[in-house]
Amino acid sequence: MSVVSFKQPLYVDGIMPERALLRLRRAGIAVYGVKKISPKRIRLSVEKKDIEKVFAIYPNVCYNSNVYTPYTVEKAPTKGLARAWERIRTRIGLCLGCLLFFAVTLFADGFVFGVDFVGTDVYARETYAALEEAGIRLFAPYRAGKEDLVCAKLLALDGVEFCSVQKKGMRLQVEIRVAPFFAGDVKKGSMRAEHTGEILSITALRGTALKKKGEFVNAGELLVGDWFTAEDGEQVRVQAIARVRMSCVWEEKIEATTEEEAFAKAYLSLCGANGEKAPTLRGREIALQADGTFLVNVRYEIVQSMNF
Repeated sequence: MSVVSFKQPLYVDGIMPERALLRLRRAGIAVYGVKKISPKRIRLSVEKKDIEKVFAIYPNVCYNSNVYTPYTVEKAPTKGLARAWERIRTRIGLCLGCLLFFAVTLFADGFVFGVDFVGTDVYARETYAALEEAGIRLFAPYRAGKEDLVCAKLLALDGVEFCSVQKKGMRLQVEIRVAPFFAGDVKKGSMRAEHTGEILSITALRGTALKKKGEFVNAGELLVGDWFTAEDGEQVRVQAIARVRMSCVWEEKIEATTEEEAFAKAYLSLCGANGEKAPTLRGREIALQADGTFLVNVRYEIVQSMNF
């Protein structure tokens, strides 16, 4: 049984080129597959480790024009397995990169990186709560087989006629269809800030706006009152309909092993823990503290609405 060895094929040119083999033999260079192609050219192969010796004995005149030698040597193209190996060797970096890309993609495909609502998101808060109860969390491996459990909880909500939960790529698609005349839960009372931050815009279709654009408010402060003032000064109670957009900053120490894990936990605290819709991120800063924790600072925008 022969062992395949990859060698470098060469062309030797000159008058009676077979005589060049004698000098190679004296130098202890083994030659293989000698074949005379023409009266002045032969083809042979040598071990890769002997290439420099061969060119030292018979330098290529193209690069050594001042050196006389009766024979010239040049590399010949490889064939068969050797040629295939050369092609693979020169492209091994590209091949490994492709394999790594597909491996990462297949690994990430098993996670959930976001939730998309189809139909209506009136029950977004309840959906996040149902997903959490079923063990389906953002930035965590997807637990298949829990879709019917989530749909059962959502179908029990008032007005829901159809529900579907499907994983598409790296995101979860939740489709909710409600009855044609379903108006959703009507909230009563005044609208209070759920976050601390600066008001970017405030719209009150019904009720009295108590804050203005550019004002800084703390969580719990009144934003829109459930009344309007008549011409005679009397306050008339109404059902508030309002929408507020705010710029906020969230900062907290997080126990984690990496910055990515610290940010993931911070993001879950913002949008997953209490069932709120995901905020719009505007920036983040993560710093390692002396006690081994990470100080995470996240700047985000949130939209808060009431009966809007």
